[in-house]
Amino acid sequence: MERSRIFTLVDRSSANLVLVTAPAGYGKTTTLSQLYCQMRAAGRATCWLTVDASDDDPGRFTFYLRAALGSVLEGVDEPEITAANLDGSTASSARVQQLLETLDLTEAPFVLFIDEFEEIASTKVLQLLGEIVAGLSPGQRIVLGSRQTPDLPLGRLRVSGRLLEIDADLLKFDREESRRYIAGRLPCALNEAELDTLQDRTDGWPAALQLAAAALTGRSDTAALLEGLVASSRNISDYLAEDVLARLPPRLCDFLLATSLFDAFSPAMCDAALGVTDSRECIAATERDNLFLQRIDNDGPWYRYHPLFREFLGTQLRHSGATPERIATLQLNAARWLADHDKPFPAVPYALAAGDQALAADIMSTRATALVRVGQFDTVAKWMAAIPDAILATHPNLLIAGAYAATFLHRYGEASRLIELLPAEAQVDERISAELVALRIMLCAWSDRIVEAFRIGESARANLSVMPPYVAGLIHNALAYEAIGQGRDIAAMQEIAAAKHLLEPIGAVHALNYSVSFEGAIALLQGEAKAARARFEGTLEAIIAGGHRYTTSTAIVAAHLAEALYELNEIDAAETLLIDYLPVIHDGCLPDHIIVTYRVLARIQAQRGQYAKALVTLDTLQDLGDVRSIPRISAASRIDKHRLALLAGDLAAAQRLTPLIADESVWRPFTGFSTYAENLDDPLVADVRQALVEGSVRAIIPRLQDAICEASGHNRRRRVARLQCLLAQAFEVARRRPQALETLERALAQAEPGGMLRVFADEPWHLNELLRALSDRKCTVSPTYLQSMLAAATKTEPVAAKSHLQDEAMRLSPKEGQILRLLAEGHSNKELARKLFVTENTVETHLRRIYGKLGIRSRTQAVARALELGLI
Repeated sequence: MERSRIFTLVDRSSANLVLVTAPAGYGKTTTLSQLYCQMRAAGRATCWLTVDASDDDPGRFTFYLRAALGSVLEGVDEPEITAANLDGSTASSARVQQLLETLDLTEAPFVLFIDEFEEIASTKVLQLLGEIVAGLSPGQRIVLGSRQTPDLPLGRLRVSGRLLEIDADLLKFDREESRRYIAGRLPCALNEAELDTLQDRTDGWPAALQLAAAALTGRSDTAALLEGLVASSRNISDYLAEDVLARLPPRLCDFLLATSLFDAFSPAMCDAALGVTDSRECIAATERDNLFLQRIDNDGPWYRYHPLFREFLGTQLRHSGATPERIATLQLNAARWLADHDKPFPAVPYALAAGDQALAADIMSTRATALVRVGQFDTVAKWMAAIPDAILATHPNLLIAGAYAATFLHRYGEASRLIELLPAEAQVDERISAELVALRIMLCAWSDRIVEAFRIGESARANLSVMPPYVAGLIHNALAYEAIGQGRDIAAMQEIAAAKHLLEPIGAVHALNYSVSFEGAIALLQGEAKAARARFEGTLEAIIAGGHRYTTSTAIVAAHLAEALYELNEIDAAETLLIDYLPVIHDGCLPDHIIVTYRVLARIQAQRGQYAKALVTLDTLQDLGDVRSIPRISAASRIDKHRLALLAGDLAAAQRLTPLIADESVWRPFTGFSTYAENLDDPLVADVRQALVEGSVRAIIPRLQDAICEASGHNRRRRVARLQCLLAQAFEVARRRPQALETLERALAQAEPGGMLRVFADEPWHLNELLRALSDRKCTVSPTYLQSMLAAATKTEPVAAKSHLQDEAMRLSPKEGQILRLLAEGHSNKELARKLFVTENTVETHLRRIYGKLGIRSRTQAVARALELGLI
């Protein structure tokens, strides 16, 4: 039945999202199929994705969404993300960022149809789709079919005219459509009175009309059926379906009832599950009688029933006398056949439904490791939750895969529990034993139990020569990080060299990037910001050139590079990297990377006067620490909130945070070890800041002097610079100006060769008056450096966010908003390409999309629009 009025409605709309929502039986899939065919016939690029319950996994959904968009994205080079090792480098957030980047570079119009979206409940999947819709250009459209309204930001889209909603009232057949539909299905038309009765009773519900047509086919007593339809108190669909079923041959009726157990089926699967040989003929008869059978074209002839008809058949099966044993046998037969034919995803639910968890675990074991490698962590976690511990204990490979998945989902307690289920005899196996070492180190590092990770590494040192190269390299990296935290940089570099020697020949990019990052981190800790920046920048360029733009290993390097750029006061470049990689860092990096990244982003926002935005960023960091049960992350957020409160003049708010920052239970596990993220910002520094604002520095000066001696002994020149900067200001508050100037001059002279700026500028309490005093006298620090420091240390007052044109700004992706701001600041395409680590052609593509979304044509207009949007 052609729905021309709906096609016209969609065709005339410029909405980026078309939402087709209605209960079962309203013809959503048919409507989407017709729209798909009509748009394709009109020459538009179209693609289709039908989702099911197993797609409610960010990694799996992203994979299939990218596959569905294949024809649209043909001209965009996007390497597949895979991993040889279970190291988290394929986190779903990396796939998401890569897909968003690819879509950002797609200028051509397209229409993507996604059907049965009611199966999706994952917050991350919904967030991904929301971001995709928000970034679509004019002419790019997504058509969603769902039984209920999805949890997407529909209000914003509705207000901005970017949403078209088609509900049950629009999908109903009007009287003329009902007449045409029935006339096309029956050899003789209904008279006007009969048609009125049918239309009134069904209210134009397409499923009821289809059932009515099937029930009326071949009958002479039309009036009797319609009279029963009016008189029946039962659900109309049940009444009609029962009538249709009663007139089928017994063999076909039996077939329909038995196959209602299956979400989807093929003739071969039905033959195996039911123990028959005539499934093909039964399916052909069902198609011929128009009995709500939908063909699925994937890997041969596959079918499924309409949900309403399947629900009715299931009820009839339960009432038919079929025993639970018979139903379980059919489900087990289906599970075995599917597993034998390399279809584990539908096989697992049938095995579980039949109560055979051992079979389900056997099937899971064949695929769980591969799923972790491609980032489908949620699927593996759901599988693990369905199997009793006693059965899991007999499947070591499944337990290890499950523990990795739980680690990458930040469910650290669950990961530890699964590891403990491994029987002692399994741990004797050399491969499993080595895998366990790697897994335990990774779990401890991600959950911030780093001292425990070091103990595991130290205990494994004696066996390094017999371990697989990847595991041995991982252990050397762990031992390098331990040495860095203890201030033993030479030992750390030796461990890094050993790790690279093992990892480079096997191409272990993820672990190698940790090695390189540790090298750069040492340079940064030693105050060599320029050298660290060069190291990180070269590494990132090489990774991207190798086709690994968005993996967690790339994000590790990006996090360190953003920190180095920020230290050098290259704020725009640092912010660009953070916008690009923050989601991947959030999901797939260690606590130190996460803390430093959020801290730098919040400080950039505060420098731009966006104090409210900076607080939201720090709230996100604190929530992350609370959710993952990592107190150090939450404490780091509070340290920066404390600083922000002092900058805003809210001493009372800062004082409320002080006891939370000083909580010994947070810092006790790291006694004797200096964590990377707290090198510059720790409880001592927070105490000093507050003392400077309060004017009570007498007790703080000796603490600072002791800390400077300790940091100097470990060659932590960046920390020394921060502490000397604070000590100079403490002397200033204590009215000891000569000592203040001497201390600050010495610190600046030592820091200038390495290019450090923000280590001083982020502590502006009394810094500017000291810098001006140094500028007015003969000084060992260059005037250029002093002027750069003065400019960087200037406090920024909070500014109110501009609310007008907010909807227009929301049309831009975060990266596009940043590009527009950089463009308005006068950066050339070449400079933009360097900051974004892309080619000039890619920059031009981004600019064309921005111009198209905002209706501008030139750089001059871009500057004006950036001002309007509050981007500059």
